[in-house]
Amino acid sequence: MGIIYKPKRMVSTVPGKERTGYFAMKVNSGMISMNTLCKSISEKCSLTSADVKGVVEALVHEIEVNLTHGRSIQVGDLGIFSASVTSPVVDTPEELTSKKVRIKNVTFLPSVRIKETMKEAQFIRQKELD
Repeated sequence: MGIIYKPKRMVSTVPGKERTGYFAMKVNSGMISMNTLCKSISEKCSLTSADVKGVVEALVHEIEVNLTHGRSIQVGDLGIFSASVTSPVVDTPEELTSKKVRIKNVTFLPSVRIKETMKEAQFIRQKELD
């Protein structure tokens, strides 16, 4: 099976660039639970499902610790996790105190391997499934 999409209507009201059209919108095909993921991984290696769950929990903890210390984390062929910050615009450097800085987002940059695999994805229009 592939990635299911549906046409989504869009209206651009940008002055001088008004346009109406359609773009592809991914249809959510469901969610995999942690238990299902761990069981599936355990079937492909020598670890039990509980062992896999323990490793995933430890990985999450290590990502949290390292992100809060300003580090990016490269997880092999998975990709890189990092944090981005934001702050209000101020008039002088002295006004930019640590209390005004906050985490904007945690970002994930997939590895080349994952990007290459995703290029091979098949797409199925939702209407074709009905």
